[in-house]
Amino acid sequence: MRRLDGEKPNILLITTDQQHWNTIHALGNPAIRTPNLDRLAREGVAFRRAYVTSPVCSPSRSTMITGEYPSRHGCWQVGVALDPGRPTIGRILSGHGYATGLFGKAHFQPCEEGSFESPPHIHDRAFWRGFRGPYYGFETVAMGHGHGDSPFAHGMHYGVWLEEQGIDPMDYFLPGKDNAWGEPWALPEQYHYTRWTADRTMEFMEKRAGRGPFFAWCSFQDPHDKFLCPEPWASMYDPDSLPPFRESPDESAGKPAVYRYLLEGRIFDFPREQLPPDAEPLIRGQMQCLLFTNDSIGRSEARKWLAAYYGMISLIDHHVGRLLDKLEELGIADRTLVVFTSDHGDYAGNHNLWLKGPLHYEDIIRVPFLARWSGRLPEGVQTDALFSMADLAPTLLEAFGLPPAPHMQGVSQWRTMLNPETPSRGWCLVENRVHPDYYVKTIVTDRFKMNYVLNREADGELYDLREDPDEFRNVYGHPDYAGVRMRLLEKLVDAYGRLENPYPPRTCFA
Repeated sequence: MRRLDGEKPNILLITTDQQHWNTIHALGNPAIRTPNLDRLAREGVAFRRAYVTSPVCSPSRSTMITGEYPSRHGCWQVGVALDPGRPTIGRILSGHGYATGLFGKAHFQPCEEGSFESPPHIHDRAFWRGFRGPYYGFETVAMGHGHGDSPFAHGMHYGVWLEEQGIDPMDYFLPGKDNAWGEPWALPEQYHYTRWTADRTMEFMEKRAGRGPFFAWCSFQDPHDKFLCPEPWASMYDPDSLPPFRESPDESAGKPAVYRYLLEGRIFDFPREQLPPDAEPLIRGQMQCLLFTNDSIGRSEARKWLAAYYGMISLIDHHVGRLLDKLEELGIADRTLVVFTSDHGDYAGNHNLWLKGPLHYEDIIRVPFLARWSGRLPEGVQTDALFSMADLAPTLLEAFGLPPAPHMQGVSQWRTMLNPETPSRGWCLVENRVHPDYYVKTIVTDRFKMNYVLNREADGELYDLREDPDEFRNVYGHPDYAGVRMRLLEKLVDAYGRLENPYPPRTCFA
């Protein structure tokens, strides 16, 4: 791979939390204003079909840094810690002379069970004043967690910084305040964690520019619920002018039982009624965030949530622009690979749903993915080549000219980035162990998507994405698609056979 003046390239990885794949103006959403993400799309490559390995924060983020699926790295749900000793892209790059930094949200550990990323530890101001890393292979960290006015959101380094600015967190965060979902947030924009995350990333880049290569991860915490946003972003969009939700009045027909339970307002009865007596009891949260519908919150309220969601994305876009400008100012834009993506999506009102859950519509398992490297990657190209988030780490390694890590299960997409019409994989795999007794595995190909729920054949889903891109019609049991279903089941089994690699070497035959 060509280098610039023999130097190793930098990487600026920008991620969001819970961003729907169709929320970038340049990629087909005329209602949203994202001039800086449009700039990235114009100056680089856009993967229109990028998929996460799990539509849940901790498992997905763990995949990003390990290159492994949740069934391998072990962080199978929120509330389950990623093994701190696991090999990560940060550790690998640190070992090859890179300065590594993580700024914003990590969420590799539980946030409600007394762990490193949970109370009361995250509010120990004295500890966070002195802690700068390392963390999961990132040598320098400045961390925040939580969303909106959650009490988690004023913890870690961000909470220390707020108090240094003279801000009393109780004026803006619970239990001092309890803002309604989707309403403007009184926290001034200059103190918002989105700006703080961008500022900490830019400080790191300034310190490292000209001192060797760096890997900076700017990890924004939004557009996650409860959809709180400061002005002027909170009022940027008129709820009535946004695109209609993609939904069908009889959509629940032929869909998994969990969908019907949700629409009937008895989601916490599921799946207790349909599980064996010794199965794990259902507790609040085990179905992830699958709770709200447009009908249950009210149609006007749902439109308000969507407007706030768009405002949060436009706020992030503003700070993406500041990051790109900083690269230009430092004179390192042409030796920096910039990648933008998200850890998972949000139903965002489509299919009458909000947030995320075990219904694997494109809304939550597909994410935006942009890559720019001036003079190296094509410009203004969009591709439908499949990209899995398991591919992120191995792709970055090849982009840096480093050998692949044997433990990584993803494939390098570097050749596809260079030649976007040359796909590097034929399927994407999504794992979602909602709780031990409800496990969804999804396989996506260029045309079809199958959602298979282990031990629950009746809840299977199959969608012909070419004929039914909105996923209104489940053809899992349709006789015309019986052959397709069998081929996808075989492909799923074959995929797991491949993912068992690498095997230890055999030293003899007895």
